[in-house]
Amino acid sequence: MGESGVQHRSGYERLTAEEMDEQRIQNVAYQYLCRLEEAKRWMEACLNEELPAPTELEEALRNGVLLAKLGHCFAPDVVPLRKIYDIDQERYKAVGLQFRHTDNINHWRNAMVEIGLPSIFYPETTDIYDKKNMPRTVYCIHALSFYLFRLGLAPQIHDLCGKVKFTEEEINNMKLELDKYGIQMPAFSKIGGILANELSVDEAAVHAAVIAINEAVERGCVEDTAQALRNPNAMLSNLQEPLMAIYQEMLRQARAHKAAQSSAKVNGSVEKDIYEEYLTQSEIQENITKVNVRAAVERVDEALECGDPLALILGLQSPSLALRGLLSDHADWYLVQLAADREQKALDLGCVDPLERDELQEGVSVANEDARRSQTLMQAVSKINEALRLGDARQTVRALMNPDAHLPDVYPFAAQLYQRELAPLQQQCPQGELQQEELFVAVEMLSAVALINQALEAKDVGAFCATLVSPAAGLSDIDDSLMQRYFEELCELKKKAGRALLTWNELQSGLNSVNMAAQEEHDQILTIGLINQALCRNDPQKTLSALLLPSSGLKDILPQNGKRYHDVLTCIKKHKAELSQDPTAELWLADIQEGVRLANQDTQRALKMSLGLAAVNQAVKEGKPSQTLRVLSLPEVALRSVVAECAEGYQTELASLLRAKALEGDNRSPWLRTRTQDGSSYYFHLQKLEGFWERPQGFVQNSIFLSHEEIQSVCSSVTLAHSREVQWQASELLVLQLQARARGFLLRQKFAERLRFLNTQLPAIITIQSHWRRYLQQRAYRERLQYLYQNWKAVVKIQATVKMWLARRKYKARQHYFRRHVGAIIRIQAFFRANKAREEYNMLVHSSTPPLSVVRKFAHLLELGDNDIRQEGELLRLREEVVRNIRSNRQLEADLDLMDLKIGLLVRNRVTLQEVVSHHKKLTKKNKEELSDMMALEKHKGLKSLSKDKREKLEAYQHLFYLLQIQPSYLAQLIFLMPQNKSTSFMETVIFTLFNYGSDCREAYLLLQLFTAALRHEIKLKVDQPQEVVTGNPTVIKMLVSFYRHARGQNALRDILGPAVREVLQDRTLSIRTDPVDIYKSWINQTESQTGHKSSLPYEVSAEQALSHPEVQQRLNIAITNLKSLTDRVLNAITSNIHKLPYGLRYTAKVLRDALQEKFHQASEDEMYKIVGNLVYYRYMNPAVVAPDGFDVVEFGVGSTLLPDQRRTLGSVARILQHSAAHKHFHGDSAHLRALNDYITHTHTKFRKFLHAVCDVSEPEERFNIDEYSEMVILNKPVIYISIGELINTHKLLLEHQDALCPQQNDPLLLLLRDLGKVPSVQALVGEGVINSADPNLEQTLAHYNKMEVSLTLTSKFDIFKSSDDKPDARGILLSTKQLIIDVIRAQPGDTLSEVLRSSVSQDQEVQHGWMMHRRAQRDARTPEKMKRNQSLIADSNLTLEEKKRKIQRSLRRLEALGVLTPPDSETQILQLIAKDIRHQRLYRQRRQAELVKLKQTLHSLHCKSSFHSEQVDYYSQYISTCLRNLTASQVNGKKAADSKGKKSKRPTLTYTAARLHEKGVLLEIEDLPITQFKNVIFDIIPSEEGGTFLVKARFLGVDMERFPLKYQDLLQLQYEGVAVMKMFDKAKVNVNLLIFLLNKKFFKK
Repeated sequence: MGESGVQHRSGYERLTAEEMDEQRIQNVAYQYLCRLEEAKRWMEACLNEELPAPTELEEALRNGVLLAKLGHCFAPDVVPLRKIYDIDQERYKAVGLQFRHTDNINHWRNAMVEIGLPSIFYPETTDIYDKKNMPRTVYCIHALSFYLFRLGLAPQIHDLCGKVKFTEEEINNMKLELDKYGIQMPAFSKIGGILANELSVDEAAVHAAVIAINEAVERGCVEDTAQALRNPNAMLSNLQEPLMAIYQEMLRQARAHKAAQSSAKVNGSVEKDIYEEYLTQSEIQENITKVNVRAAVERVDEALECGDPLALILGLQSPSLALRGLLSDHADWYLVQLAADREQKALDLGCVDPLERDELQEGVSVANEDARRSQTLMQAVSKINEALRLGDARQTVRALMNPDAHLPDVYPFAAQLYQRELAPLQQQCPQGELQQEELFVAVEMLSAVALINQALEAKDVGAFCATLVSPAAGLSDIDDSLMQRYFEELCELKKKAGRALLTWNELQSGLNSVNMAAQEEHDQILTIGLINQALCRNDPQKTLSALLLPSSGLKDILPQNGKRYHDVLTCIKKHKAELSQDPTAELWLADIQEGVRLANQDTQRALKMSLGLAAVNQAVKEGKPSQTLRVLSLPEVALRSVVAECAEGYQTELASLLRAKALEGDNRSPWLRTRTQDGSSYYFHLQKLEGFWERPQGFVQNSIFLSHEEIQSVCSSVTLAHSREVQWQASELLVLQLQARARGFLLRQKFAERLRFLNTQLPAIITIQSHWRRYLQQRAYRERLQYLYQNWKAVVKIQATVKMWLARRKYKARQHYFRRHVGAIIRIQAFFRANKAREEYNMLVHSSTPPLSVVRKFAHLLELGDNDIRQEGELLRLREEVVRNIRSNRQLEADLDLMDLKIGLLVRNRVTLQEVVSHHKKLTKKNKEELSDMMALEKHKGLKSLSKDKREKLEAYQHLFYLLQIQPSYLAQLIFLMPQNKSTSFMETVIFTLFNYGSDCREAYLLLQLFTAALRHEIKLKVDQPQEVVTGNPTVIKMLVSFYRHARGQNALRDILGPAVREVLQDRTLSIRTDPVDIYKSWINQTESQTGHKSSLPYEVSAEQALSHPEVQQRLNIAITNLKSLTDRVLNAITSNIHKLPYGLRYTAKVLRDALQEKFHQASEDEMYKIVGNLVYYRYMNPAVVAPDGFDVVEFGVGSTLLPDQRRTLGSVARILQHSAAHKHFHGDSAHLRALNDYITHTHTKFRKFLHAVCDVSEPEERFNIDEYSEMVILNKPVIYISIGELINTHKLLLEHQDALCPQQNDPLLLLLRDLGKVPSVQALVGEGVINSADPNLEQTLAHYNKMEVSLTLTSKFDIFKSSDDKPDARGILLSTKQLIIDVIRAQPGDTLSEVLRSSVSQDQEVQHGWMMHRRAQRDARTPEKMKRNQSLIADSNLTLEEKKRKIQRSLRRLEALGVLTPPDSETQILQLIAKDIRHQRLYRQRRQAELVKLKQTLHSLHCKSSFHSEQVDYYSQYISTCLRNLTASQVNGKKAADSKGKKSKRPTLTYTAARLHEKGVLLEIEDLPITQFKNVIFDIIPSEEGGTFLVKARFLGVDMERFPLKYQDLLQLQYEGVAVMKMFDKAKVNVNLLIFLLNKKFFKK
């Protein structure tokens, strides 16, 4: 068999027995895989969803979701979808199987009960949930498929044996799985026979009738077959007598085909099921239905060929076709549609073939839709016409927007437009009704008009252009080049129209007006071209003709000015050519219009000048000077220099000129010629008073007429003479000034000559002047000196007064200045003081020998203030609350895990519900009352009572745990002296409690010392190869990773990984798939969903086949790129946040590296850092990357979980990081990821640098600022909270292993254990009278008090201040000496300590010292008991200053003798130690403040976690309540049954001899008793009143020996933990599994 992977041999070679057995096993595995594939495909057909591959189907069925969905398919009332738990399987993918998944399996079983499937096929819940017997589950699915197929509720399951292929690996894996089951494979071939045997009487009759039909068909007689088919017991429907012969032939062929298949696949040695060859009832009915359908189809085809609607509808109504939606009124529609389909099919096939049933159904559906669409269309059109008649625009728009009308888009804002335009169209229709075609055209046009209006209102040019040219608008004569002008014109029209929309006619009118304007502009351009041509040709006549054209658009064109137009335009054209330097420059319309205007103006000026000249001549002739002056002054005459004072002169001169010309002769010509400014001639007719620019024919200038030039010449000469006369009269003052200037010149000339003389005699002049000035000064000085001599006393007094006043003024000004700037002065002083203090503190910090003055200045920092006491108290309170919350949460987590386990065991083994309820009550009580409050032992008398012996016991335990704290070697050895399972629980409870979970620097330091000591111890004794740290599970590494991940390092993980992980999770569209097969399937699904067509590619392919497609390769490359990007993001978050890693984890990594290098010198550095990377990344960080929801890296709401794609993405990133940390490349099955190998190498280099930086960390003493004296000066005495049970267990463990822990007889631990004595009982610690020994629930009471907590204030038994003289303790002497020196130097001055000690004490110094000691005593009185100083230090405070100095000197000598101080530098060394203490005190205060903030944050996180646990408790409460209600209902039914019997039930007692139990395998052996004596030993198993609890009594030879309480819950717990053998009576060894089986069978009826 090729499918099964068995190798073929030649025909003559015989197989050995082993090979035949192997082949048989492989055949079984192959056949089972085929059954799985059959079940998978059948379930896919029922559920319409894709299921996992056959090799993964068993695992997918365990949560029961698919089975419950299957139950919903055939029994939806029994299994509604809302009842299915985790229907999307998100919780299953996130956290795996949950006990509630068994509800899904039970729903499926209930559904099978509902439909009546025989219970012989049902699997047990544990067969599926625990995967105990999955073949039985698959067997049940096959039986269910047969049964549902017979009922017509599901398709038939297909036989795939020999048709599917599986790889050799898949077959071998399945063979191994079947070997694990260890069961016989069900007989899948006998399902039909078993079903027949299990059927009821009616079903048996059906079975007999079906057998009779098969036999009749085999005989081949049509009458016998027809009679068998008519048998009512066969339950066949739709039999038609005319088709009996066809039934016979069809059934004969089907039976022959089925028999041939059966003989081909079944081995002769296997018993056959009868229905493997016979047709089932459903198969017979199926063949009958086929025949009926074929006959009905042929009748329909005949009706279509005849074109008879009535015959067609009768044929379609045949029950055999079972067509849906048939309506008699649509017969004509059916005929048209089906005839078209029949014709199209004939064209496609090339022959006439009847339409099949599906094609008929499709045609009927299409015809119905066409008919319905036509009816709705007519109704919609009718509503539109009715709305138009009513005249309501809004109603009209609503009717038009009806989709049934199939009209173009209608816009509500144009409602009035539709109403206004469609109403007239309706009235114009002959029938008064608009048809759909008319409405479509009209609405299409109006909608386009509405869009144009909308674009105009929005000023949207783009939308306007698009809608204007739309064919729907129907607008004509649109020029694309005029779009902007159309837009502007229509915008103006729209603005005038206001809110009303423009109609189509208005739009077309606006377009036409723009087109006409454009045409006029075109004609005007042509006319301007003609004008320029005429100007170029210098043809005035053509110029005038062109100007007179109407298309030119020019105004004020006068034909008589044509010559002037030509001249002016010619000049303008030349000027334009000169400016533009373009000889071909042409005039534009504006230039031409300007030229016409200038020419008209020139004509008017010339005419007015001519008329003015005529008036001047007439006035001169009349001889009136005033009249002549008035005419000469006219602006039209344009005469210059006309002055009113010269009127007489003008008249005289002009008259004389006129007379002179008259004497020359008069030619009596009517023409007068004048010249313009540009030299042009204008001809004026004196009689007609008209002028022309063209020279008239026969022109002769009038001889006596004064011209303009002559008149201007006369006026200028007369005016000039008059002006000269007036000028002399006006310049008289200027003449006088000229004379004065001449006299001044002469005088200055004379002065210059005198000055020149003096300059030549300058030395003599200076000598004379100096002698004279000297004489005057000497005379004045002598007079002043004589005066002062006479009044010298007054002079001195005046001088002193003035000096005093000046100095006082300066002082006042300076004082005023300081007062105005007092703020700045204070800041300057503070700045200098701060600088000085800073310099002194730097000297204290950095100087190796700080002076005494500096130490004295900062010595007060060592004193405790009220703020220190308050903060210490707050710190102590927060630590206490944090530790209690941590213990409470841990206990609650353990109880919740146990609760989940108990419920799971309850579901799995049907244990009694009372134990689960009992545990739940305890859990609820803890959650509501807070574990720490419930365990307070102070309420009782016990360990904290006031009696002397109890107090000594308490102090002994405090001494013991203090020693265990400060000496980590004891606990480090104890961890490895216990079994590993006990050491883990011991570590998580006692040790973490002892160190308060590292809640402060001291305890974190001590806990880290314990971790490192234990790690070195484990590497030294238990690690033989470096790789054992990676491949094994070292106890210490497991514990410290757990501690730093959940306790101190949880915030670190959130800070380091939180932002990067949140960025990955926020992109919900991101799905990284690196499996080529997954990418291929995703691509196929996407293609099919986008195209709507089934892909031609196969769905199941191998990885190599998938990678052969370029699209898969491209998507894989994209996924790899995205994966690199995400990995870089997470890696950068890790490497850039080294400082956020817990210090303890980093230091432990350093110790791990150094310890391995010390033991394994030959190991390479790369190997060492791989091991460090395994600790830092793989163990600490990797789980938080893969499951951030499980480590609080990312916060999730209640009920929300990671999506599968998100979890896959994080898993891919973690996988790359893991390979990078280990420098492991992809190969083999992951060959398609080889592209990542270079990236992994590059990333490994980053990891290597990161791990180097991780190990580069300071020592704990420097980190936590702790030295050998720190323990002596702590303010708060360490307090721990430990339960009584933990205290007793620790005591017991120390006693058990004291020989190994305390090899020396004087070992401190041994001394403390001797003080404690034997391990006390719970009653002794709790107190007498608290526990009643007669209490029936004594065991539960003891368990309750066993978990009660007691607070221990740890102290040392070996007080360093109480040492004897023969064995002095240097630490105590040093501490007291430093305290005395601080007291002395603060009260007495001095430059050196020796000077202070030698100097005498004054009374004031003693008083000051007493005042300081008094203040210290007051602070000590306010200090809480746990923070008080040692009594020896307090006693030293009572000494006087002189006594303290003497004691200091004695102590210094003792310290020198002990070697603590080295003379002669003892004083310098002690001051250095005091300076160090001052520095440490400052650091301690800073760390204390930071610790307060951190503790508050931690406390808030713990409260949030407690709230989450409370929600879990509430959820379990709901579940337990449901179980209790179900239990109550079952108990009520049980009581009714018991009452009906009328007797009381008695609990049975089970009695067995030891020999019988030995035969059953329950009892394995009894120590010191031979097997031959087993018959004399009798065991009685008696159930107690409490469910699940038994009392086992042992009797030997009839004598009662011992009793053993047996809890069924404990047995289940042992079974869960994999413990196979347990002890009873400390002698008898029993098999746990067989004992559970025995109890289930005898007491629980399982």
